[in-house]
Parts: sequence; structure tokens; C-alpha cells
Amino acid sequence: MRVEFAPLPPVAVASRSNLGIVPDHLNPASLRSSADPAFSRTALQAGLLGVMANVIPFGLGMVLTGILAALLYHRANAGTLRGGKAARLGAMAGAISFAATALLTVLAVILLNSQQKFHDLMMQAIEQGVANQSEPEVQAFLQWLHTPQGFGTILAFGMVGALLLSMLFSAVGGVIGSTLFRDRSQTRL
Repeated sequence: MRVEFAPLPPVAVASRSNLGIVPDHLNPASLRSSADPAFSRTALQAGLLGVMANVIPFGLGMVLTGILAALLYHRANAGTLRGGKAARLGAMAGAISFAATALLTVLAVILLNSQQKFHDLMMQAIEQGVANQSEPEVQAFLQWLHTPQGFGTILAFGMVGALLLSMLFSAVGGVIGSTLFRDRSQTRL
């Protein structure tokens, strides 16, 4: 006895969102930035324009960068920008803005030949921050900070911290912007 199997006809695979089980705004495929070509372009535009907003103190410039990203995205696309995607858009714009600002700062320090002045300014700010501390650990830290390795380490950690704060504040701005510029005629799920 010989058993033969006939090939099955092709079946269309339905995703959970197509079946109505998961709303489109919760579908992971619709949340990816790579699916939307305007996403990266908008983040780049807002990030580069956000360099000018970075002169506003207390993180407000970074929040404005995120709001600007949401505004530019809203103008480029007719759909509603959801909170998660808006936060990613703002964070990406904040990272681009930080990178451009850091690059301009490094170029200015190098071109103006003011590396020593920059170093002294940074050391003065750190020493003022710990001026009231007289513990031996603090004094040992300050001595270590005066070495090239110490200054480089603190500068690197400071840059990473500033990048994370820029991304966080810009992500908050993206969410605020998505709320401000959402299409009010659409009902939310």
C-alpha cells in the first residue's frame, strides 16, 4: 500500500491585527520606525533644528525638539502619531540634536584652539560643585580628576548622561507634541 500526499493549496496567513484581535496601534509591525520612511527624515530634520533650541536652559529646548518632531511628522503624515511612536520619534530627534551639538562644540574647541580653556572651565565647575566637601575621599577624587584618565572618564560619563537626558526630555516632548497635534476628529480606542 502506497500513500501519496497532495500539496496543499496556498493559504493566506492572517495576522492578529487583520483578524481584529489586536488593534492596529498595538500591532508591533505598525510601531516600527523602519516601516515609515518619513519617520527617520522627520527625526533628522527636528534634531538638526533642535540644535538651536538647545540654548534654552533647564531641558526646555530638548522638550521643544520633541514637540517639533511631532509637529513635522504630523504635517508629513495624515495619520495620528501614537504615544509610543511619538516617544521614539522624540528620542531619535533628541539623540540627533545632541550629536550635532556635541560635534559643533568639539569643532569649536579645536578650531579656536581652546582645549586648555575648556578643560579649566570644566574643572572649575566640578570643583565648585564639591567645594563644601572636605572628606578625604572627595579630595582623592579631585586629585584623580586632574589626571588625563580621570578627566577623560568623567567627560565620557557626562556625555553619556547628557545623551540619555536629551533623549528622555525629547521623548517627553514627542509625546506632548503628539497630544497637541493629534487629529481630534478620530476616535481613540
